Amino acid sequence: MGRRFIRAVKKYYVAYLFILVPVLSTVIFLFIPMISSLIFSFCDWSGIQPPRFVGLANYRKLILGDPKFIKAFVNTTVFVILGQGSGPIFGLLSALALNQKIKLRAGFRTVYFLPYMTSMVVVATVWKMLYSESGLINAVLGGLGLSTTRWLMNPRTALLAIIVTSVWQGFGFETVIFLAALQAIPRELYEVAMIDGANAWHRFWHVTLPSLRPVIVMIYIIGIIGSYQVFDQIYVMTGGGPLYSTLSIVGHLFGNFTYMKFGYASAIAYVLFAILAVFSYLQMKLFGREE
Repeated sequence: MGRRFIRAVKKYYVAYLFILVPVLSTVIFLFIPMISSLIFSFCDWSGIQPPRFVGLANYRKLILGDPKFIKAFVNTTVFVILGQGSGPIFGLLSALALNQKIKLRAGFRTVYFLPYMTSMVVVATVWKMLYSESGLINAVLGGLGLSTTRWLMNPRTALLAIIVTSVWQGFGFETVIFLAALQAIPRELYEVAMIDGANAWHRFWHVTLPSLRPVIVMIYIIGIIGSYQVFDQIYVMTGGGPLYSTLSIVGHLFGNFTYMKFGYASAIAYVLFAILAVFSYLQMKLFGREE
């Protein structure tokens, strides 16, 4: 066995040299920090004093005795439900519109995709100005005789304002994915449906949606996983306020890390990891069933 391994190394040493750097980088900068963070999640550690093992105390406090985490979890879940309940739908509708024979279709596709290519920090900064008390949104509402508010300073509207920003920034990606999937559906399926007398709605319901099912599952699962990690736009637009009404799980993790509560922050990270692992498992099950 040892001689066989040595012969394989000698024969393919060039290939091993090529993969050596990425493998070492992955081990050093991914796997070792992950294992270290898991160990620290069972400790009380400030980064100054030596870690003190506390067992499951961090997890018990996190789940049973931390109202800020519960608030962050609820906020993040609302963000996921409302964002993923609207973003992919807008993406599908815009993809259906762009799938028609219209002029400047490539230009519209680029315009829809541009926000996704823009940094979320830049997008959040622009929308923060739009939401300001003297911003464009309040100016339009005031011009129409409607009531205005300080969108990002009002606990009842701050999270909704961030959700709108995130949906606007992200649905262009979903548009491009759906459009590619729509163009891959064989035209023969629609022709057969038309011969059978199916109208536009029936063709959409019985041909388009079943054909898009794997793409829809992928977009929703990836979107849910990404939404549970929301941080950038919240940090830029509200910082988690007002009154923790926009605090997210990652924002809570960042706050504890800032205050050098590294053990507790690690526990938050692994609870979030468990949530994401569940959705990843669902993704594999759904795709496996489709195959």
